[in-house]
Amino acid sequence: MYRIFALGVCLTLFLPVAVFGGDFNMQAIVYPPLVYADEGRLWGVAPEVILEIQKAVGDDSPLRETPWLRGYEQTQKLSGQALFAIVRIPEREKLFKWVGPIFGEGDYFFKHRGSPLRIETLDDAREVLRIAVRKDGYTHQALAARGFTNLDVGPTYESSYRKLVQDRVDLVLMGERTYYYMVRQAGLDPAEFERTDCKFGDSAAWLAFSLDVPDETVRKWQDALDALKESGVYQDIMERNFTP
Repeated sequence: MYRIFALGVCLTLFLPVAVFGGDFNMQAIVYPPLVYADEGRLWGVAPEVILEIQKAVGDDSPLRETPWLRGYEQTQKLSGQALFAIVRIPEREKLFKWVGPIFGEGDYFFKHRGSPLRIETLDDAREVLRIAVRKDGYTHQALAARGFTNLDVGPTYESSYRKLVQDRVDLVLMGERTYYYMVRQAGLDPAEFERTDCKFGDSAAWLAFSLDVPDETVRKWQDALDALKESGVYQDIMERNFTP
């Protein structure tokens, strides 16, 4: 059922980060394999999906890379903002208007390969000394909401992965489909990470609009995404980027 991203066979889509007209400040969070960025170019699953939606609704807002916290805060505080791909959780529900889901996966606790820890339940995870999370990221907010107090908060996901490899923390919560590419992006060997048997839950990445965006506009974008899924275009994008 799940598929693994294949860089060698994917249809790479490069989107220049140019300044031209558009309705929104369309911000992309680098989150491999959903979003890649290099020298002003964006590509990956989410940019492909967003570009197809833009074609359908007639929007020409350029896609721009943004640091996580900046994009997250701007989309809450400023008008005409859009942010992707961001996990939709109850703690964020009223902060944005949502279009999606663009992508979904199961989330598991990972440990440093060879660690003697046996993590089979959430209570097991609550008993370890430290779980690394990115400040105000999905894992930080979701774990805190579930009563986890053993969180080691850092500025980036990459810092969390490095702490795990260095045995400075015990666990990291990651997506079972995306962890491989996230840790590689951090310059680490995915073989250093071992998935535990403890599934935290399922998460989905969405496009988040600022609250000032009219409901009619949000519905138009959602209808366009739904049409992509019904027509098979969305599935074609997934198949180009994920192979068995």
